[in-house]
Amino acid sequence: MAELVDLSIPVRHGEGRLGLEVAFETPYRFEACGWRGSTFSMFCHYATHVDAPNHFLADGNTIDQAPLDKLIGPAAVIELADHGRAAAISGDALEDRGRHAEPGDIAVLRTGWTDACWGTDRFWREGPYLAPDGADWLVERGVKAVVYDFAEEYEVRKPGFRGEDCIVHHRILSRDIYNIEYVHNLAAIARPRCTIIALPIKLVGLDGAPARVLALEGAELPTRFSIRN
Repeated sequence: MAELVDLSIPVRHGEGRLGLEVAFETPYRFEACGWRGSTFSMFCHYATHVDAPNHFLADGNTIDQAPLDKLIGPAAVIELADHGRAAAISGDALEDRGRHAEPGDIAVLRTGWTDACWGTDRFWREGPYLAPDGADWLVERGVKAVVYDFAEEYEVRKPGFRGEDCIVHHRILSRDIYNIEYVHNLAAIARPRCTIIALPIKLVGLDGAPARVLALEGAELPTRFSIRN
């Protein structure tokens, strides 16, 4: 029987990063009108989300232009649980652990860091990160997207970081590889291969969007899709 694993981090009012808080409001309430209707606002790059290329590339595609076939498909889970506090994930480590990753796969980098530290400053300041040669390995392997349970860019832990210093994002996004960032619950994936489904909200013109991200085990989806818009 096929099993679905929800990898999406819950989002709550008052959370956030970089001084941008999640805000929930309920302007329509049962007491006033007999039904309930709420609003929310949040930073597009908080909690589980997908980066669009224009997050770091001025002329890159926006999130509403993200091809869904880049965000759905076969995935290789690369075990990196020994990469904890301040550990760089190198190309050599990925070559050693990720030989089952195939061109066109979604690479899932599993460290367990979100499960250990999400909701604390440690998640942002002290976690493992992807070394530039690790980004090169992903590009050379020909993956179409990468799933992370840690903040992969070392530079973003520095106050006032600048986009041009974010080597990892530039190397990956410039090759039309999509970042699926800040998932949790990767330990629930039991096999080295699965199917990933990542569906960002279709926010026109923006540089990323919150997403519901799932792993499917015990069933295979087609590797190629015909998308109808």
